[in-house]
Amino acid sequence: MNLVKPKNLRPGDTIEIIAPSGGVEYDEIIKTKEYFESKGYKIKFGKNLFKADRYLAGSDEERIEDLHNAFLAKDTDAILCARGGYGAIRLTDKIDYNIIKGNPKIFCGYSDITALSLLFFKYTGLITFSGPMAQSDFNTLTPSETTSKSFFKVLSGNYEEYTSTTIVKQGKADGIIWGGNLSTIVSLCGLDFIPDEKFIFFLEDINEPVYKIDKMLHQLINIPKFRNNVAAIAYGNFGEIDDINWLIKLEEEVATILNIPAASGFMFSHNENKQTIPIGIQAQFDGFINIK
Repeated sequence: MNLVKPKNLRPGDTIEIIAPSGGVEYDEIIKTKEYFESKGYKIKFGKNLFKADRYLAGSDEERIEDLHNAFLAKDTDAILCARGGYGAIRLTDKIDYNIIKGNPKIFCGYSDITALSLLFFKYTGLITFSGPMAQSDFNTLTPSETTSKSFFKVLSGNYEEYTSTTIVKQGKADGIIWGGNLSTIVSLCGLDFIPDEKFIFFLEDINEPVYKIDKMLHQLINIPKFRNNVAAIAYGNFGEIDDINWLIKLEEEVATILNIPAASGFMFSHNENKQTIPIGIQAQFDGFINIK
């Protein structure tokens, strides 16, 4: 695949905030605007950012309009998603991938936004970013130092090393970085979304009992392309689980079934502290992830 790398983020650039998933809070987004302006960036809002339709940030048509317009806008340098929640999967059959490919830009988000990031990469080769979001992480003048430092460093093109706390299964591997929120990834089953090349699978989730994490991982394992192309696993944080010992055993089981190296304790999560990581770029795995 021919990778499409967006230009790096620089002070003075314009960041557009859109909400492809759940509804947003006006006051929280205004705090985010103030934060980025204090850092020397310009902020613009998607036309439909503050719309509401049940649990969604406006209708499907309004949300896809903002998504397309953000990529098309000549005065937008980077696109930052407002929050996760739910709704991105409803847009997958409405995306004009020619717009994305013809206007490559930084696109950042996590949680439900994972669906868009993985499909953008699959169908356009655009390197996207799994990282913090406007309402979720930057709605204060003093966000997490770990989160904000990683965000600005990685989006400016200075990639980090991603370290684990526990080796689950020893070994080394090479591949593109690919993954995100596990339950969102599984929601893509039925679509052509898995990379055609070897990949280092990073994952995280929240409020899911271990048996559901087990079910979702095995759903992926049962897909031949996933099973054949996954080269290593980087387990992030699984917040609010019911039994940590069950999770540890499951992580070991999955690595053994696939016979690939794995490590856990990476800083990919729904927690306050999180690292930004590029999706689609080549990396090496040896208990940590090092971008080539």
